[in-house]
Parts: sequence; structure tokens; C-alpha cells
Amino acid sequence: MLDNDETRLNKAARLVQSGQREAFREIVEAMLPVVRAFVAGRSLPGVDVDEVVQRTFVEAYNSIGQYEIGSNMKAWLMTIARYQTMMETTRLKRMADYHTRYVPVALARQTEAFLQSDKDDDVRVNYLHECMSELSEHARQVLRERYESERPFAQIAETLGRSEGAIRKQLCLLRQQLHDCVTRKLAAGSVS
Repeated sequence: MLDNDETRLNKAARLVQSGQREAFREIVEAMLPVVRAFVAGRSLPGVDVDEVVQRTFVEAYNSIGQYEIGSNMKAWLMTIARYQTMMETTRLKRMADYHTRYVPVALARQTEAFLQSDKDDDVRVNYLHECMSELSEHARQVLRERYESERPFAQIAETLGRSEGAIRKQLCLLRQQLHDCVTRKLAAGSVS
């Protein structure tokens, strides 16, 4: 970087230190390509270069009061960029370590819970059959028409000589009755 550029950057830094925040834009515009190339060249795969560059400039802005006017702005920014890159690399390594250690455990727990729910489903189906057998023949016919034959409400209502609304209401009540029956049997924990 030319001495003239360094003088211009030091002038901008002095203005920012004196409270003219908008002068920091000049530092960013002049140094963005340099900082970005620096970070990209030192980053591991998976590092979000733009995020690290942004954090570098945010840190530089927040620390501008510590910058000594007349020193090398490029070297100062590269030092901040190097630390920001190292912090991001450390963060990614921690995440990878976490995933290596804890994700298999979490997956095993989730699989175990899933298999347990499959076992519960078999028990629930057995209880559902028991509960169905406890219903009247008319109620079982309505359920078969809707769920085995998959007939529309209008056809079921016509076949049974009732209104479509009455069929809907009866199915709702039957589903609730079956749910309550299965829940009771699960709580009791016995299969007949």
C-alpha cells in the first residue's frame, strides 16, 4: 500500500476517533478487498469468509480508539482479521467435535424412542380391535363403510337412510369412544 493510502487511512481513523463515524466507510472501502483476500487465504473449508470479514470490520470499528494514528492501518486490520479467523476456526472445530461426540448418542436415543413407539402401536392396534368388537353391529357397519370401503359421507347416509350430518356426528362420537377405550386399556395395561 502506498504511503499516500496509509496517510488517507490514518486521516479517516483520526476522524472516526473524533466522533465522525461515517469516516469509517473510507477505511472499509479501501481495505475490504485486502482483508477479504487475507481471510479467504487463511480459512478452512466451511468458514464463511464474508462473516469473518464483517466481524473484522466491526471489531476494528469498536477498537478504533486503541489504534495509534500514524501506525500501519493494514497491519492493524490484518491482526484483527487473523484473530477473527482463528476464532471462527475454533468455533467450527468445536461444532465438529460436538457433532462427532453427541449426535450419534442423540440419534440412538431417537431411534430407540421410535422403535418403542412402534411397539406401542402394535399394542394400540390390538386394543383397537378389542374396542371395535365391543361396539354394536350398526356402529361397526358405519365405521367399515367409511374406513374400509372409503365411501363418501353422502353415500353412507343414503345407504343407511340418515342425513350426512348425522353420519358425520356419529363417526366423530365413535372415534372418540374408540380413543377413550384404547386409552383406558393402555392405562390398565392388559390385552384380552
